[in-house]
Amino acid sequence: MTPAPRPEAIADELETELRDVPVGARMPSEHVLAARFDVNRSTARAALGELERRMLVRRVPGFGTYRRGPLTYVIGPHTPPSFSASVRGGGGEPGHRLLACARRRAVALERDHLELGAGAAVWVVERVFLVNGENAGFATSVLPHRGLPGLDRAIDDGSLHTALHRRYGITTTRVSYRLGWDEAPPRVIEHLGGGDCGLWLAESVNRIAGGPRVEYSRTYLRPDILNVVFEMEEQNP
Repeated sequence: MTPAPRPEAIADELETELRDVPVGARMPSEHVLAARFDVNRSTARAALGELERRMLVRRVPGFGTYRRGPLTYVIGPHTPPSFSASVRGGGGEPGHRLLACARRRAVALERDHLELGAGAAVWVVERVFLVNGENAGFATSVLPHRGLPGLDRAIDDGSLHTALHRRYGITTTRVSYRLGWDEAPPRVIEHLGGGDCGLWLAESVNRIAGGPRVEYSRTYLRPDILNVVFEMEEQNP
C-alpha cells in the first residue's frame, strides 16, 4: 500500500504549479485537494498552511485561499477612477467597507481642488478597500454636498462610484492625479498596518464627464497587496 503524501510533499508539487498561476487567483479548496491527493482534509489544510508559510498563498477566512503577490493596480489618464474597476482589471476580487459619510464645511485645500466657494459644504466619505477579502486600501473622498442629496444613504455598500452612477447618473473621469510614498496616520494604520515601512498614497481629482469637479480623494494602498503602476499622460510633440 502506497503511503499518503505528507503535507510538505503536496506543498512542493503545488509550489511548482503555482509558477503558472496568476497573482490573485483562487486556489482549490481543502476538499478538492484532499480528493486529488487522496488524503484527509487535515493533511490538505496543512499543505495549504505550508504554502502560506512560504509566502506563496494568502488564506482569507470566509473567502478562500489565493495566490499571493502584489496585484497589478494601474493609475493613469485612461483608467477609471474606481478601485473596483482597477482591481478587477488586475484579476482580483474587490470589496468595500464604509466607515463614515458625513457633511461638513470644506477646508481651503478641498475648495481649491473642487473649485468651490467659501463656506461650501462637502461630503467626506471614508472607506476600507479589500482585495480578495483582505484590507488593501483606505480612501478618504471629499465631494460637493450640493447636487448630491442623500449620499449618506445612497452609499450603503461602500462603493462610491456605483452610488454616483446609480443614484445621480454620474460617471467620473480623472482631472489630475499623483502618487507618492507616505507615512500613514494612525487611523489608516489601524486598518492597514504599514506603520514601520509606509504606504502608497494616491491622490486624485475627478470630474463629472464633461462637467464640474466632483471628487477629491486620498487613498492609501498596501504595497504587499497592490503593485501600483503609475501611467503618465502622453504629451503631444
